[in-house]
Amino acid sequence: MDSPFPALCYARAMPKVIAVTSEKGGVGKSTLAVHLTGALSARGLLAALIDEDGRVGSSLRWSRRQEGGLGFEVLEPDDVKPKRVAGHDALILDTEGRPRRKELRQLAERADLLLLPSGVSALELEATRELLEFLDEAGAARHTRVVLTRVPPTGLAGEHAREDLREGGWTVCNTLVRHYAAYQKAAEAGVLCRDVRDPRAENAWHDILQLSREVL
Repeated sequence: MDSPFPALCYARAMPKVIAVTSEKGGVGKSTLAVHLTGALSARGLLAALIDEDGRVGSSLRWSRRQEGGLGFEVLEPDDVKPKRVAGHDALILDTEGRPRRKELRQLAERADLLLLPSGVSALELEATRELLEFLDEAGAARHTRVVLTRVPPTGLAGEHAREDLREGGWTVCNTLVRHYAAYQKAAEAGVLCRDVRDPRAENAWHDILQLSREVL
């Protein structure tokens, strides 16, 4: 996968590049990318989302469901030009679903931070550990963090998964992104979870805001 923004090296202000990627489907990759960009923007930072998943384009589709978009730019790779993103605080990459290992290695070289969303089931955590081991061998472990997503709102499954990963020597975000219907409603409406009518929408948005403060 070639970099969608090779010319950024000539831009005056270098935004922080945060890539959200996973080898496993169903972990909320695009949901996390969209909401993280929204949270950074809500905090007054200039952030843009780049949808690199040309086969599915979940983030682009999400942003086009509502006239006026999401309140921040969602770009295709070809739209990323130095002048357009100069002065941005962050670029969030919603990467291709289930990228090949070669592409992951290239991604690790061009991103300042890799976020790996993972569920908390035994199978999901096993797949996450395997990916972490590969990234460690590729020299990318130091700027890679796991984000536990789709965490049951009740019980201690998230806390236990977080501590198990940390005991293995991996870096895991403190914030647990809990599983709420507000995210699905937001995707269907083309908005952020804070903008849907749902009793748990505020809790969902709080998780994302808290996560955004950990990464930037």
